[in-house]
Amino acid sequence: MLRFAPIAVALAACLACEPGRSASVPNLPDDSAGRIVARAIEASGGWKRWFELEDVAFVTTFTIYDPFGDVASESIGLQKAPLHGSPRVRFESLGLAEAVTLGFDGKSPWMMRGGAPVRDPGPLAFARFNMVSSVFWFALPFSLAEMPVTLADLGAQSVKGHSWQRVKVTLAAGAPEAPGDWFVIYFDEQTGLIDHLLAHITASFLRHDLWVGRWLDFQDCTGIRKERRRQFYPADDEGNVIGELVVDQLVEDVRFNNHFAAEIFDKPLPLRGENQT
Repeated sequence: MLRFAPIAVALAACLACEPGRSASVPNLPDDSAGRIVARAIEASGGWKRWFELEDVAFVTTFTIYDPFGDVASESIGLQKAPLHGSPRVRFESLGLAEAVTLGFDGKSPWMMRGGAPVRDPGPLAFARFNMVSSVFWFALPFSLAEMPVTLADLGAQSVKGHSWQRVKVTLAAGAPEAPGDWFVIYFDEQTGLIDHLLAHITASFLRHDLWVGRWLDFQDCTGIRKERRRQFYPADDEGNVIGELVVDQLVEDVRFNNHFAAEIFDKPLPLRGENQT
């Protein structure tokens, strides 16, 4: 255990110097929107616990459905990522005869299949979106106190006895990569947790840009309460679902503080055109 002490001290010192990172309190505006998010952070495990976490690994099952409700594609793999700063992600497939490893190094995506580099950019746009989005969703609501965002309280809403506090999140220029540029998050008035959100998704390969995401089956992950399932549906401007389920994502076997080496997220040497010898 003693050999990790210098690493922990260095990490704490580094995080304390980052904008928006303080061990004591989250960096949120002193208004109603900030208080709603602060309550969500507390309900999700608290800022102190989140501050202690360096990285995460989890098994994700990502299923896409066609308009008839049939499974169009499914991918299962182990996703690894740091939890603070600009997104860097690594995805390792599970259950495939030929192993696939995907990554995002903070600038561009990369892909290896069966140990060989894949240079076709076709599948990489979606892979990049999927990996970065998954980390973005996972870090909510904590990341709202770390990223350059604008928060606005849209007031409470009640439907059939269920009430939410609504906060609009607008990402500022220079914010870490995200699946969209604004979101309206509906926090459950009773629990303080995220119930669902309306997202303006900016991916070029999507024909529709407004989506409702539902956060379901919350579980305790060593002190952090996280949704086990997310489901996404097409939506209209008012946040009403206007179609069938399109994406179903499971997040399981969550493990924090794996102390990943930074280089596992880097583009492999064959894809950088470098000689491995």
